[in-house]
Amino acid sequence: MQGGRCPECGLPPDGPGRIVLIDDGTPAEGFPDDPEERCSRCDRPLWCVVQIVYEEEGEGAIADA
Repeated sequence: MQGGRCPECGLPPDGPGRIVLIDDGTPAEGFPDDPEERCSRCDRPLWCVVQIVYEEEGEGAIADA
């Protein structure tokens, strides 16, 4: 690790993976093929998947990460 980041994936040791969103059941553009993928060097999860669920129209949202 150099500067605290993994030289292969570039993630810091204490931060989340790259954030991807699922809104209305549809993955956002750039969604990974394997959201459980890990870095082969540091074994950290590469993705932090956030699924947005709306309770009712206009009521706001509850995020499920």
